[in-house]
Amino acid sequence: MARYILLAMNGPTSPGEDAAYNAWYDETHVPDLLACPAVKSARRFKAVQQKGLNNPYVALYEIETDDLQAVLAQLPAPDVPFFDRSCSTSIVAIEMEPKD
Repeated sequence: MARYILLAMNGPTSPGEDAAYNAWYDETHVPDLLACPAVKSARRFKAVQQKGLNNPYVALYEIETDDLQAVLAQLPAPDVPFFDRSCSTSIVAIEMEPKD
């Protein structure tokens, strides 16, 4: 089975919404994603240094699946007013097999 990471970088619409954003992320969004059997783990980080981006928060999800597109289609999209879609970005990467 293929192994992937989903690296999501995003933040609230304004600094005054950090508390609501983080409560929603921790109490609703992460549990919703972990309810998908292919999502094996979720970890969150706060950026301390970045270049070329303006995303204060980073989430790292480990995914195991043979059908990545089906899994991504199952994941709930953020649907709260304090989630800033304008600075949201993500990367999906597949784990590389070691070469002999």
